[in-house]
Amino acid sequence: MSQENVEIVRRLYADFGLSPRRVEAAARVGLIAPDVAFDYSALYPDGPVIRGVEAWLDYADSLPWGGSLKLAPERYVDVDDDRVLVFVHASAEGEGSGVPVERRSASELTVRDGAIVRVKLYLDPTAALEAAGLSA
Repeated sequence: MSQENVEIVRRLYADFGLSPRRVEAAARVGLIAPDVAFDYSALYPDGPVIRGVEAWLDYADSLPWGGSLKLAPERYVDVDDDRVLVFVHASAEGEGSGVPVERRSASELTVRDGAIVRVKLYLDPTAALEAAGLSA
């Protein structure tokens, strides 16, 4: 089953990505659960956990990168029966400034019954590996 989850996550990134309107489209086809949790606790100090696609869309609209965020997956790691780590190259432009920003980060996606139910974002890919109980 875990290899199936890796393929589900690959499909998410290949067909939809994690930009706001594309998440909405992925939810419409059942690839993302409507009550998905987006967990920012490892990304920002006091980072929130946003529950539900609609709540996440509202949150994402408030972020300074606007609609310019692009996530290019570089590696997928099968963690266990439910979780997949994705290492990404993230790029965006400041909404007002146009200043480009790039960095490598990671996300841990939890899959149940063929749909993503949780996305936990990590600023540091090594921290993502450690949190998943894997070594760098």
